[in-house]
Amino acid sequence: MNFNFLPSNFINGLCCIDLDKLFEMRLRVGFAVKININSSWCYLSELGATLEHGQAILCTANDINEIILNITEHSIYAFNDNIKQGFLTYKGIRIGICGECVSQNNEVITIKNITSLNIRVPHEVMGCCNPFFEKIYDGKHLFNTLIISPPFCGKTTVLKDLALRLNSLNLGSILIIDERAEFESVQGVNIDKILYSDKLYAFEYGIRSMSPLIVITDELVTKNDWSCAKKASDCGVKIMASCHAESIDDVIRKDYFIENVFERYVVLLSGEKPGELKSVYNGVFEEI
Repeated sequence: MNFNFLPSNFINGLCCIDLDKLFEMRLRVGFAVKININSSWCYLSELGATLEHGQAILCTANDINEIILNITEHSIYAFNDNIKQGFLTYKGIRIGICGECVSQNNEVITIKNITSLNIRVPHEVMGCCNPFFEKIYDGKHLFNTLIISPPFCGKTTVLKDLALRLNSLNLGSILIIDERAEFESVQGVNIDKILYSDKLYAFEYGIRSMSPLIVITDELVTKNDWSCAKKASDCGVKIMASCHAESIDDVIRKDYFIENVFERYVVLLSGEKPGELKSVYNGVFEEI
């Protein structure tokens, strides 16, 4: 994992940590740097993880500015389309941003005076789609599949592994709609990607121009997102997507839920290991 966008004292601390167990870093100006290791929170010191607040690295405004400049290669303006949406991405690492929103004509045009960063550390868990794969692909038919879990439980990790598994089967072209460039490591002879686009635009032009058999996209969170998936499915495109929810019942209750889009619902387990399977349901919500 490449963390060379961080200040040197942060990097020194990370060198003393098993990065396979690091999932998140929280940086807030004036406060100790917090890190999530195996779903437990502690602090980052220059000697590694610590439970002692007084030994932790204190995040400063200069630290935040240095990180932003490093990520944007000292050209913040060039990355403003992402910044105004509240994130940056560095080599597959998503960095959430909080600060002062600047608006013009009732539209946010940028975020300045950044005070908080949420660094999500991606992990590849090879084979994590194996426990349910035969339930979404029977050797002849690939079922439209929705991956469900609360935040921080491995939905993106599962989608990455699923993309690689489907690529290896040579079923046809796979289009990944990657709004935040989190699928950088996912490469394959059958894989095409659209980066930094909203789903409405990406679904419309991507399906028309690339003619994929399968579309993979993360986080269906609005009625428009679900409508895009529905329209694509009606055109015969197979959809692999994810959704924030606690359970299958939670998905059904959401006001943007649309029936008859997905034929399989894969619910992940909340636990220390991202991507662990809890249960699989068919299109009429029966556990299978």
